[in-house]
Amino acid sequence: MLNQVSVLIPYKPDNGERDKLFKWVKSYYKNVMPEVELCIGTSKSEPFNRSQAINRAAKKATKDVFVIADADVIYNPKILIKGIRLLDKHAWVIPYGKWLDISKASTIRLLKTSPKWPLSTKFKSTERFQDKTVKPVSGVIIVTRKNFNSIKGFDERFVGWGREDNAFRDAMNTLCGPFKRINNSSIYHLWHTKVGPKGNPNIKNNNKLYKRYEEVNGNVKKMRKLINERKD
Repeated sequence: MLNQVSVLIPYKPDNGERDKLFKWVKSYYKNVMPEVELCIGTSKSEPFNRSQAINRAAKKATKDVFVIADADVIYNPKILIKGIRLLDKHAWVIPYGKWLDISKASTIRLLKTSPKWPLSTKFKSTERFQDKTVKPVSGVIIVTRKNFNSIKGFDERFVGWGREDNAFRDAMNTLCGPFKRINNSSIYHLWHTKVGPKGNPNIKNNNKLYKRYEEVNGNVKKMRKLINERKD
């Protein structure tokens, strides 16, 4: 089943910390999920345009199931198999209920091991988004090529970190159907120096653009019109 999957990973090299992480993550896929097609998308935009990188990765993909995964996240391959099966009844799938941040010390230890599942060393982690009213909609998501293309992928007008995932969620839910979350699974985020929305000089523009998505959420005609504003 995993041979049906293209994993789309947006990535920006940094000649340092994140490159080391990503080298290990790529080895993880090679060792644990050799069947998947790994498609890496980049963007030279400053600040980094994650949406553009994802869309570029999608253009490289040849499979019918897309897994959009962050470059610093790992997970049990079984959650992909379960998630793919759910695509028969759901427009898209978020295959985890918990986002676990692995500690800095544990990440350093992991990077010294050969990547495999289960992980070969004990590690400490903390759950992100412990406020149960807020659930992440990124990290790892599963969607068909058809549905991804039907909303023209991610909106590249979002520049820098923040809000692009929320816009994708609203567009998918409105035009394709709501997602299904697998609550009894987890993904694991490797430690790195954090940037976040506060470090994005474009966050005000991103928030303003997302407000437009929020206003038309659930309205098929208006959502389609908003999406069609994008440049191809």
